Amino acid sequence: MLILPPFFHEWQRSYRLFALFADAMAARGVSVLRFDYRGTGESSGVDEDFLPSRALDDAEAMLATLRERSDSPVTLVGIRAGALLAERLAERHALAWCAWEGVERGGPHLAELRERDAQERNNRNRFPFLGRHRAPDPATLMGHRLHPEFALELGIFQRGAPPPWRIDHAERCGPADVALPDSLSRWVGQIDLQGALPLADVAALADAIAARLLAPTESAA
Repeated sequence: MLILPPFFHEWQRSYRLFALFADAMAARGVSVLRFDYRGTGESSGVDEDFLPSRALDDAEAMLATLRERSDSPVTLVGIRAGALLAERLAERHALAWCAWEGVERGGPHLAELRERDAQERNNRNRFPFLGRHRAPDPATLMGHRLHPEFALELGIFQRGAPPPWRIDHAERCGPADVALPDSLSRWVGQIDLQGALPLADVAALADAIAARLLAPTESAA
């Protein structure tokens, strides 16, 4: 499994969840590769190095690394905006993929991020001594400095078709999808960490996904 993470604060907010999820999947026999796009997290570079097109290149490199280490079938898991990249990578290499609470279009997602950015800039609870209204800064987003072409690129990215299957909140799931409990889906709307992750829910989710991924292999055997 290759995990394509979300962007900006959503990756930071969900880091713990997906570290636990990767460990749980590995314990069930599914090798997992997690990574940070260039200019983010523990990867080299600065904020302005991050672009959707470069993130897709990074995912290509991680796919090559994963294939060097294993000849097993690869499933891509695109989380939030990472689903926009997962679909393109899956099409290039004829890979299985799924969207985890996936973003469908880059333009509306960017607008949501800008709206949230404006709210947080003027959050009186976060900045109790804030004076006048703080105007948006087009060069930054959710505390990250932007490449000048970031908004243009993200606006171009959009999904071409529904994913083969989804990991999503139960109310949005179909019969082919894997449902998320509230405890593992509410992070999308949060900025601050709120409470501990229930390990039992992570384990149950890993059980469901591992059973789905490993069943075809076992049947073929």
